Amino acid sequence: MIWIYYLPVALSGIGGLLCLIPKTRFEEDVSIVASFATLGASILIAFMPDASSFGLYVDGFSKLMQLMISAVYVLTVIFSIHYLDHIENKLFQTNLYFLLLNWFVVSMFFTVMVDNVGLLWVGVEATTVTSALLIATDNNEVAVEATWRYIVIVSTGLTISLLATIFIYGGFHTLSLNALLQAPQATKIVSVGALLGIIGYGTKGGIFPMHTWLPDAHGRAPAPVSAMFSAVLLPVALYTIVRFVQIVPLESVRNFAVVLGSLSVIVASLMAFSQRYYKRMFAYSSIENMGVALIGIALGGNAFIGSVIIILTHAFAKSAAFFLTGNVLAGYGTSAIKDVKGVSKTMPLTGYSLFFASLAVTGAPPFGTFFGELLIMTRMISVYGAWFTILIASFLVVAFIGINYRIVRMVFSEPDGQYKHLDDNATVPIIGLAVALSITFLTPVIYMFLRGVAVK
Repeated sequence: MIWIYYLPVALSGIGGLLCLIPKTRFEEDVSIVASFATLGASILIAFMPDASSFGLYVDGFSKLMQLMISAVYVLTVIFSIHYLDHIENKLFQTNLYFLLLNWFVVSMFFTVMVDNVGLLWVGVEATTVTSALLIATDNNEVAVEATWRYIVIVSTGLTISLLATIFIYGGFHTLSLNALLQAPQATKIVSVGALLGIIGYGTKGGIFPMHTWLPDAHGRAPAPVSAMFSAVLLPVALYTIVRFVQIVPLESVRNFAVVLGSLSVIVASLMAFSQRYYKRMFAYSSIENMGVALIGIALGGNAFIGSVIIILTHAFAKSAAFFLTGNVLAGYGTSAIKDVKGVSKTMPLTGYSLFFASLAVTGAPPFGTFFGELLIMTRMISVYGAWFTILIASFLVVAFIGINYRIVRMVFSEPDGQYKHLDDNATVPIIGLAVALSITFLTPVIYMFLRGVAVK
């Protein structure tokens, strides 16, 4: 039954290839079938034993990542079908969009299931190839510039990741993830490889200091593409960092990850507070969330559990937030915060959903982000003391106030124009929000999946 573990990659890959058939709307139907089939396969794999043979490394963490990818994949495909009609000047035809979207998903599934650090690098590199053009779907000069910046910066990061992979091989003489996790004490060259890996893959995860591509790409990409980037691509990059920290569990490596995660939280919180465009604001929120998650990954134990809870909640809440910003952009024709008023009155479902999505991604209870941050802060106090914990928590509060203040003004102010018959399509985001809320109540299940996986 080992072939079942390959189904997510196979189904999404076949779905992408079938999008090449020149038949009206056929690519949409194929993508829906492929996404739901992939979700079904991921659920099936979740109940199967862990696998570490035939080129596979699938443990509880991998299973959770597959479930997250496949579920957001379904929501994105459904939302894309409706949203693409709002884009007048597409860079390419719709079937190519769905081809790239499906193969983008293929590369991420491949990354979280492969038993080879070298092939893991190939998977992350493939996400760049398949996703770059998606940023420029709305064909304009600014979007193309954002695409170019994305390619240059993340390629630089992945070059650093390649060096990290070479150093890991130089120290252990193997790239098998299963073998590396059971390898003896790390040498200095391996330690350097782990540090480079955190920097390199952190570039793709939106981690400071190579995070600058993210606000540009998210700000200019179509809403469903921004959703996939923030909800799934960033966590897949953190998945690779988890594996590096597991391979080299040294205090110096952990401290380095905590420093980068903390700087990400600080910088993103301040930048989010000063943003004038709502999509860029949510992009900086993603950097903040990934920074907190990186801190938890480095701290290990229950903090790692908290990071996974944040990653899962963020995936569904932030994808919902970006879907909803797509509705706002289509309705109001602007991404400037000051020009969007009274969304709760012009588009009630979108407005109220956007408010709750903002609360979810900024850490308001009862959403899982709050409880995940609580687990991380509790562990941080015991390791680094109260003052450092208070410093990081204070910047999380800054982000919470800055983002939600602007969203409240957008949603609950009075409209200053005549808006009639605006498209209030919020079904998909509401489903995402419901799943995000359910993560809180699924914490015992998450513990069960991560038993024996958590970074110690």
